[in-house]
Amino acid sequence: MRRLAVLLALSLLAFAGAAAAGARGGPPPFPRLPGTWSHAEINVKIRRQLHTEILDRGRIIQASDTQITLLEADGTTPVIEIDGSTIITFGARRVSAVKLRRGLYAETLVIDAGAAVRVKVSRRP
Repeated sequence: MRRLAVLLALSLLAFAGAAAAGARGGPPPFPRLPGTWSHAEINVKIRRQLHTEILDRGRIIQASDTQITLLEADGTTPVIEIDGSTIITFGARRVSAVKLRRGLYAETLVIDAGAAVRVKVSRRP
């Protein structure tokens, strides 16, 4: 009986460890940047590797299921690629790319290059 209890406890610990590792394996959160900004590039270490986080913020002027185009405060219009692994949130809820509409505001996070890993959407800047 004691062996069963120990085995069960070890199994639960292993499961909890795997779940925690999976949670840490996702994309990093948005960095907190003070002040008003529209574009930033930050060099950071993620899992002991150097990467560049590319952040853009602006009003959506065009959206599809593969990309969004933003109008930033400085007048630039970056095109941000998105894909099925992009985490898109509207307020506190996770949503699909179908919810991305012209006129909404977005903040995007791209790591190194390629598709955005995170997109935060809101009705106001």
